[in-house]
Amino acid sequence: MARSLSVLLVEDDDPLRSVLLELLRQRGWHVHATGRGDEAVEIARRVQVDISILDLHLPGLSGVEVYRRIAAEIRPVPSILMSGEATREEARLALELGISQFLRKPLDLKLLRRALDELIQRHVLGDEPGHGRPGSTLPVRLQDLYPGPGPRTGRGALGRSADDPNRPPRRRRR
Repeated sequence: MARSLSVLLVEDDDPLRSVLLELLRQRGWHVHATGRGDEAVEIARRVQVDISILDLHLPGLSGVEVYRRIAAEIRPVPSILMSGEATREEARLALELGISQFLRKPLDLKLLRRALDELIQRHVLGDEPGHGRPGSTLPVRLQDLYPGPGPRTGRGALGRSADDPNRPPRRRRR
């Protein structure tokens, strides 16, 4: 059986970190959470993480610096960066460094869910459904990462309505 997805969550705003922690745990994922950038790097040294969700402005190290250090010292980890105060230049630089997604705060949880789905599909499972990275112990189907319907939406990971399991998922725009 495949192991649960391991997520590094780095957010210094305690209430937001609690909300995100709950959202990620509802998906059945194992979450390693901290409010400090330097602690995040230490966690990544001890635990293999599959994805990270990083705030840009953190005590200790910035989210970009956390991403850089983990990529240089351990391995690149697909990441989402969040900020309410980032300049356009900071967001551009983060994406150029390899951060997969940039989200503005206040955080729209629907956009975060969509960003997570895309991140998992692209980086963990591979671009085509059913094709994960070679040697990965992660599930090879997106629905394996999301047991049951998504939180409070009544929809599962693939956009199917809980009342109509035969309804096809909505297609992603490219």
